[in-house]
Amino acid sequence: MKDIIKKWEKFQQGPVAILGAGISGNGAAALLTKFGWDYIIYDEQGRVFNKGEARTCSFVICSPGFNKDHPWRKLAHEFEKEMITETDFASNFIDAKIITITGTNGKTTLTTFLTHLWNGNGKNAIAAGNIGLPLSQVVADGINRDTTIFLETSSFQAEDLKYIKPESVIWTNFEGDHLDYHGTKKDYFHAKAKLLNLVGHGKVLIGKSVKDYADGIGYDFPKQTQFVERVTNNRILNGSDHFLESYPQSENIALGFEYAKSVGVGIDEFRDAMKTYSPEPHRLQKLETIGNATFWNDSKATNFSSTVAACKNFSDHLFWIGGGRKKGGFLEEFADKLKPLVSRAFLIGETGEALAKILKQDDLPATFCESLEEAVKKAFSKVTNKTNILFSPGFASFDSFSDYADRGNCFIKLVLDLKKASTMTTHNNKLDFVH
Repeated sequence: MKDIIKKWEKFQQGPVAILGAGISGNGAAALLTKFGWDYIIYDEQGRVFNKGEARTCSFVICSPGFNKDHPWRKLAHEFEKEMITETDFASNFIDAKIITITGTNGKTTLTTFLTHLWNGNGKNAIAAGNIGLPLSQVVADGINRDTTIFLETSSFQAEDLKYIKPESVIWTNFEGDHLDYHGTKKDYFHAKAKLLNLVGHGKVLIGKSVKDYADGIGYDFPKQTQFVERVTNNRILNGSDHFLESYPQSENIALGFEYAKSVGVGIDEFRDAMKTYSPEPHRLQKLETIGNATFWNDSKATNFSSTVAACKNFSDHLFWIGGGRKKGGFLEEFADKLKPLVSRAFLIGETGEALAKILKQDDLPATFCESLEEAVKKAFSKVTNKTNILFSPGFASFDSFSDYADRGNCFIKLVLDLKKASTMTTHNNKLDFVH
């Protein structure tokens, strides 16, 4: 029995304090309910975690995203309470193999693809973690020991891990992100690198951009680390236009292939899985072609590097719609990377006005729009030749939307409304011509 489980008799002297009433907190609550343990959920919009609550709780399960300096975390430390993440807590009750997947861009796609590959070849697998299904919920629902868990792990989730022992770690790529939370790019790197301290002698697969940054700061990887080069002309599906061979998915799928190969999955099985895989919504999703304009929904792009990567998939005329709530990083550097990729820009959200000003200074036509609806209409109005209109925000959604899915669904609706209006206009014009 794992060491932490030996502590439960002491821990059960009071209710468990769950900090955060989101998906992670509710997953922890589901597992505690299964065990029959008392708990209280604390949330800034609900019940407050104060000194009295900190004194009487048995231990604390903290949801990801609670800043290290958050007063509630400080209270838990002040009263010397064991503080554990939901993922760590759940990992103590799992005998199944856990493969952790992290990276700045594309980790959700790789997680769901490997799950699809495993299940399509008669191997039980489940995708969990940052993808939206907490590990604690997986345990609460029941899981067999022969099931492989592909665990998408964000920097928020990785930073406080202490107990989980992944069988393997796949770290796809690395660019600066969440600097509003981590402070520096180096701190963001080390938050993710925490996984490498926990893998023991298991497999470690690392992408090129991860290695490049690590070399720059003098970070030493575990001895068993395998570095995987980018896929360029030697694509697995022989240069098809499949989503998984777009950029940066083609990089990430190379790591997935190396991992699958290491456990006995053949190239033919891998190719078949690629052909039958359906991408997650809001990731470089082709929507509609209206006249000369083809609309693409990439609302899941919440950082600079994911937006730049999306833009690199288009070699012809590209209009970009972006903007939102800033998460750190320099707008000027972002603008420099966009300039050679974009023909026109339509900016929204809290960063929209500032970014439009920077792009205009660089002689790139840029328009600040008060809403996503205005941006869609103005972008369409400027189309003359065949043009791709890409909604790939590059920023968080929380200034105007509940999350990236809400933002993406709004964009989809606006495009469909535009198509309907355009069809009606075309139809009416035809009638006018006949008369």
